[in-house]
Amino acid sequence: MNSQRNWFNTKELIELTAMLKSLGHSSRISIMYLLCNNTEKKMTVKTIYELLKMPQPVISRHLGILRNSGLINRLLVGNHTYYKLNEKNVLARKIANCFSSIDKP
Repeated sequence: MNSQRNWFNTKELIELTAMLKSLGHSSRISIMYLLCNNTEKKMTVKTIYELLKMPQPVISRHLGILRNSGLINRLLVGNHTYYKLNEKNVLARKIANCFSSIDKP
């Protein structure tokens, strides 16, 4: 009898793989770091591109990739679009915890 425990079911493994793949670019890692270490836990696209000093379309594209992976959510409030961590997803929360524990160099 095999005593190894299955840590993830197939659906969770596919979801985790997509999330980790979405972090395969330094800009997306920077975005995750900003969202995880922001006291308000949500940011507008404008705030993100101003802090990272990158063009808005580039940031929007990276946010779309993170959102499609399930790591972050988009929140519409009036005329403003905010991005925040997907706190309802257990895997996303665990990944976010990694970013929260990183000290800024």
